[in-house]
Amino acid sequence: MPALSDRQRVEVAIPAYLLLALTSVPGVFVAAEPDLAAKAESDIAVMRTDLTRACLEPFNDLVGKKQYALLRRVERIGKGVIAEWTDRPALSLMLTLWYFVKDLTDREVLILWEGSAMARAADKLLPMFEHGFEQQKRDASAQKQAGRLLARLQAEGLYA
Repeated sequence: MPALSDRQRVEVAIPAYLLLALTSVPGVFVAAEPDLAAKAESDIAVMRTDLTRACLEPFNDLVGKKQYALLRRVERIGKGVIAEWTDRPALSLMLTLWYFVKDLTDREVLILWEGSAMARAADKLLPMFEHGFEQQKRDASAQKQAGRLLARLQAEGLYA
């Protein structure tokens, strides 16, 4: 990973933090068939481990107060976003976060390095909620919400 500014470190961690928060909610994922429940739980556990790593990777080379301060900033911003999620279905939130991450990667604000924890997590996530893209109304709403999320984070000085 190239040298990052403090702002860039936070920008890299926020998507993983938000995805980890959502995927950690019990019942967000349901196995397509009861026979697949054990495999699904295993896949989800691996994905959550990757998301946790992706949250921390941007700060691995820092120590002490600097690292702690930036992690607190990620948590403060992340919790502020999460507080706005009330009464929204998990699939809608997942699609919103997907479009948010897609916009960042399309504009190369966020680069998912092949083999990175975030890239592995994203590879697992897409098939888990792909059917949501088929529902046009939900899809359009998620794109609009992703734009609102970006604007909210830009107000925090991120993703300019």
